[in-house]
Amino acid sequence: MRRIRPEEVERARRDPRLHDATEYRNEVIRGAYRMSGDDWLRQGNCADAELDTMYPEPREPVDAALAMCAACPVRTPCLVRALEARDRHGVWGNTAPRERRAMIEVWKEVNPLAVGA
Repeated sequence: MRRIRPEEVERARRDPRLHDATEYRNEVIRGAYRMSGDDWLRQGNCADAELDTMYPEPREPVDAALAMCAACPVRTPCLVRALEARDRHGVWGNTAPRERRAMIEVWKEVNPLAVGA
């Protein structure tokens, strides 16, 4: 696996998707759940998608999965789940694996008590 470049981490720090995920997680911690853990996944645009679409082989395009995620009503809790679990594979929360690897580095700084930290 290639190393995460410092510029990728800096780009992740400014990414609005990461900011939304951090805000969402903070609301969850304060007890203001928007959706239960079971419900949000079934509400995702990918609920009936082929596994290969959401988990393409390395170096295969992720455009179809990202297009599905772009208008998904649960993309933020999906991204939080992926960041908390440090999931570096597949498309989660409208992020490609490489983007999320950099986001995970920032997530560990912002949420030091996050799962897997």
